[in-house]
Amino acid sequence: LTRSLSITSVDQSMFEKAQGEKVTLPCTFVLSEEDEGPLDIEWVLIPADNQKKEQIIIMYAVDRIYNHYYASMTGRMQFTNPDPRSGDGSLDILNLKSADTGTYQCKVKKAPGVQSQKIQLTVLVKPARTKCSIEGSQEIGKDVMLKCASQEGSPLLSYDWRRVSGTQELP
Repeated sequence: LTRSLSITSVDQSMFEKAQGEKVTLPCTFVLSEEDEGPLDIEWVLIPADNQKKEQIIIMYAVDRIYNHYYASMTGRMQFTNPDPRSGDGSLDILNLKSADTGTYQCKVKKAPGVQSQKIQLTVLVKPARTKCSIEGSQEIGKDVMLKCASQEGSPLLSYDWRRVSGTQELP
């Protein structure tokens, strides 16, 4: 029976965090004596929009960390442990942005062992100030349309209309 490396962090596979916060996506692992190849740890972002390509965010290979692939991520994404050989390949993402929403995959390789784990991250965005307007002629017997919209907010916003003066219920 050959033992191989295994990823030990399987406690949580979904994270929800607010924009601007920090998150640690866990990826701890144990190696096996049979695994003799060089250690390679790779974090990939699989975007929510499947028209977009997967992106390698950060990797550890041949005793070096590579994390300068995308300007929008530089300085915001780092290994939690500066020495991932310790068995901790977890990823810290600082100052979260809504574009960080997606599926993250941690892949650990040390030949012949290979393991990977996926984590879903949702970055929640506060609604921006709601803009409201009225369309139509405000005369008795005429139709009017009341409109309200916010440019930002996730998950999708829902609106609730109530009449606040007068006793007559709205249709």
